[in-house]
Amino acid sequence: MTFCFIQAVERCAPGAAYGTILTSMRSAIKNAGSGGSGGGDVVTSLISMLLTGGSLSAGGLRQEPQLTAGEAFDVYRKPFSL
Repeated sequence: MTFCFIQAVERCAPGAAYGTILTSMRSAIKNAGSGGSGGGDVVTSLISMLLTGGSLSAGGLRQEPQLTAGEAFDVYRKPFSL
C-alpha cells in the first residue's frame, strides 16, 4: 500500500486533490494484482503478492485505499498536501 501511495504522489500533478491520489492508488493496486507491471522477475512477483494480500493467483482488487480526517470535506476539491 505504501508503494502505491508513493507511486500515486509521484505520478499526480502538484496540487492534485485527495480523491485523485486515492484513484491513482486504486489503479496501481489493481495493476499490480493483475500483473500490469509487465515484469515477471522475482521482485515483481513479490511486490504483486504483497499488494494482493499474499496471493499471487488472486485476481482483482484486494485492498482499498482509505482516508480518515477530523472533519468532512470534498476529496475531489481539496488539494493533497504533506
